[in-house]
Amino acid sequence: MTAISSAKTYSVADYLRIERETGEKYAFYNGIIEKMAGGTISHNRISRNVLALLFRALPKQAHLEVFGSDQKIYLPKFHYYVYADVLVVAGEPLQTEDEADAIINPILIVEALSPSTAQYDRNQKFLEYQSLPSFKEYVLLRQDQPEALLFFREEPDMWRSSEVAGLEKELRFRSIEVSLKMSAVYDKVFLNK
Repeated sequence: MTAISSAKTYSVADYLRIERETGEKYAFYNGIIEKMAGGTISHNRISRNVLALLFRALPKQAHLEVFGSDQKIYLPKFHYYVYADVLVVAGEPLQTEDEADAIINPILIVEALSPSTAQYDRNQKFLEYQSLPSFKEYVLLRQDQPEALLFFREEPDMWRSSEVAGLEKELRFRSIEVSLKMSAVYDKVFLNK
């Protein structure tokens, strides 16, 4: 078993080897490796629902492709490798030239907020994603209630935010011109509420 040290700086080759050897997902922050936290059942249901709904909606738009939480994203400006819950690419996925098999051109990124990562996802990770020229839309989905926070890039440095709350509403992804029912996004999430 490979032990990860917070005091050590790792190369990309070390990072990729550790992921291969352990079979686990890690984020890479310019030499620092952090193990990805496991998701709750609600988190996994939300991510699965969005992935499945977008997969069914996108065949009508052949230039768009949806990927799940195992797909790495590379942020060249920061030399970071990170994971999102769901992402969509317009056109051919552009990949890094190393063995990471990481995408550098997502147009839409969706994150199901977890208590341990919500602050990072809402703030720093959003700022980091903005370094990708292709990135147009960011959607944050709460686990504890049917609520989405959407950010859409209208100009290179101008983002418009909106909110959707309630199972009876629709979640509209402007970047890919697809709408999903919030009741479908949160299917099986609020069984006991």
